[in-house]
Amino acid sequence: MEIIKPSEKYYLSYKEAIKEYKDNNVDTYKFDESDKDALFKKYSDYSKGINLPQGFVPSDTYWLVDNNTFIGEISIRHSLTDFLIEYGGHIGYAVRYSYWNKGYATKMLKFALEKAKQLGLEKVLITCNDDNYGSARVIEKNGGVLEDKIKNNIDGKEFITRRYWIEL
Repeated sequence: MEIIKPSEKYYLSYKEAIKEYKDNNVDTYKFDESDKDALFKKYSDYSKGINLPQGFVPSDTYWLVDNNTFIGEISIRHSLTDFLIEYGGHIGYAVRYSYWNKGYATKMLKFALEKAKQLGLEKVLITCNDDNYGSARVIEKNGGVLEDKIKNNIDGKEFITRRYWIEL
């Protein structure tokens, strides 16, 4: 098992993870459905802070892979906008559905916290939906301290967001 920069070697497995989310009606994270060339260009551009959509910040993305299989994705945003302070935070992650509840997200977040520290961040904000108990456990296992729960409205859907801080 290793955490790597996204690699074309695992692209088909990545697409399978997207299908697993769709088949199981998971909407807490959106894997990028761009074609292969656009996906890897986007990852490269975002890491360098170029071609960012309005409101986006530079970010680094990593993939967790094992036995030639894509297992999960974690992104580290280099800074926060007002929107990210309310919803999104510094770090976002997802584990493919068939690998849930096996400790992979906890390992990915631990790795991402090390990378965030290398970026010069002293503390990071990580958020999750209030009813996403698995993600809340992952954040808490990695030292997350709940600051508050706030109401958010995204695309007309209202929900409660938990906001955690982790000192690095």
